[in-house]
Order: sequence, then C-alpha cells, then structure tokens
Amino acid sequence: MITILLACFNGREYLPAQLDSILSQTTKESFSVLIRDDGSTDGSEQVLADYARRYPEQITLLEQGSPTGSAKGNFFALLDAVRAKDLCRPGDYLMFSDQDDVWLPDKVERTLALMRQTEGDPAVPALVHGNLKVVDRDLKVINPSFFAFQGISPQRCSLTNLLVQNCITGCTVMINQPLFALADKTPPLCAMHDWWLGLLAACFGKIGYTVEPLMLYRQHGDNSVGAKDIRDLSFYTHKLSQKEQIQKNYREMFAQAEFLRKEYDGRLSEQQKEILEAWYTIPQLSRIGKARRIVKYGFTKNTWLRTLGQFFSI
Repeated sequence: MITILLACFNGREYLPAQLDSILSQTTKESFSVLIRDDGSTDGSEQVLADYARRYPEQITLLEQGSPTGSAKGNFFALLDAVRAKDLCRPGDYLMFSDQDDVWLPDKVERTLALMRQTEGDPAVPALVHGNLKVVDRDLKVINPSFFAFQGISPQRCSLTNLLVQNCITGCTVMINQPLFALADKTPPLCAMHDWWLGLLAACFGKIGYTVEPLMLYRQHGDNSVGAKDIRDLSFYTHKLSQKEQIQKNYREMFAQAEFLRKEYDGRLSEQQKEILEAWYTIPQLSRIGKARRIVKYGFTKNTWLRTLGQFFSI
C-alpha cells in the first residue's frame, strides 16, 4: 500500500490538476491520498471536500487542526497522522505531494520500481527521489531538468554532503516503512521535512534517485520554496540580500544536526557522531577555525561559489 501525503494551503487554483494527475496514475499498486489543509482561506477546503466525497476509497481529508504556518510543519503533521492512524505498516510506502504540481502518469509506478531497486532488502530504511521539469503557471516548460536549473548534484548524498546542502526535493520523495519508523522523533527546529528524512536515510539506510523527471514542478510566484536558475546573476544577488534568512537557515541546519546526534546516539557510529559534532559546533570557531573545519571534513557545497558563500555565512 502506498499513502500519498498532500499538504495544502491556499491552493484552490491548482488542486484539481494535481489531484486529477494523482488519481490517473498507471500503477497497479493500491494507493490512497491523505490530505491536510493548513488553514486555507481561499476556498481550498471546498475543493478538497468535493474530491473526498467523489473518491471516498482513495482520498481522506483530515479534520482541520491548528495551522502549523509552514509547509514543513504541515508535512510533519501529516506524518504524525500516519502514525496515529497506523497507515504505514511493513511493506508499505509513503510519498509526498505539493498542491500545485502535476504528476506524470507513471510517477508512482516508476518511483516504486526505483524504491525496490534501491532498498534491496525491504527491512533496510530507504528514501528515493528524482528530477522534475520546471514549468510556469500554465505548465509551459521553463527547464526540462530541475537538477540542472538549480545546480543540484543528487549523487552528493552522504551524511557530510547532506549536512551542508540538501539535494532532495520533497515532492519527489518516497520512503519505506523502516525509514518512517526511524522518523518517530521530530526536531523542534529543522530546515525542511525532506532534509530531515534525507539525513536519517544517509545515516541508517540508503538513498536512490533518478535523473529522469517524473513530474511538472509549477512555478507561479507563490511557491513556498520554488526553483531559481543558478546561471542567473539575480540568483546570487538575491541570496546576498537575504542575510537574515540565510542565517536562520544555518541555525536550522545546525539544530537538526545536533538533534540527530543527541536523539539517535545509540544508533550512530562513532564516525557519524564525530561528523555531526564537527558540523554543528562550527559557529563556535574563529574564522580561520571554520575554514580549517570545512576543509578537514569536506563540508563543501556542490560549487565553489556556494562554498565561498557558506564560509561568509556561518
């Protein structure tokens, strides 16, 4: 059984296209959609209620609780609901869906095939993810490869790599039940839910990816995260103008690493503990000490320019 977790907030304009693309999947596996609305005010709840009424066997709409105020909070709340409802048992899988994209017809089928190839033994915690086509609000292609557009290197998925830079896009992710079982602790402060799950998979299991896009990643100006062209100078000028946000991001990155080190102490190897501590204690060092630490442990991003920016940000 596959459960697709869809987080919604003010997505009325795009929800029908996304839900229709999910319901039209070619997979022969049983799947259902669990949806949580985070306090929409644009009529999204009516759209969701209509789909839940029309497809009661496949769509479950959670009762609206207190808004979390963020996409990651909404997804963590969905994971809590899966646990409370016992929806992910051995042999089951979870996928994650944004509200404004469009899945290609074979996304579930091919993601599941990639998962089974990656995990090998279904008892091994595993996460798989993939590429996307970046499109505008009318689904016209902006770039056929999100990896290329964003300058993402999906092969950089070791613990050291993922502490520094996330290469995993949540709306492409599938996790298996052993990884879900590991994720029974939620960091009080973390960068994103997909980043947290990736760190767990890097420590205790396997990560797989495909460079072939399996969905359309819609850009419409209101995205929670969104895609930016790394080749555009404005990508870097925008970064430079977001000093407070960058510092907040690093606080979250250090916090999730420290939480992982302390809460999973009995499962981590001594080498993993050393790497985690080396990363989240960097802010305590002098500028020269930070540079030496980055070089010693390979805490580099996938381009020298990003690594240089990191050096002046932490």
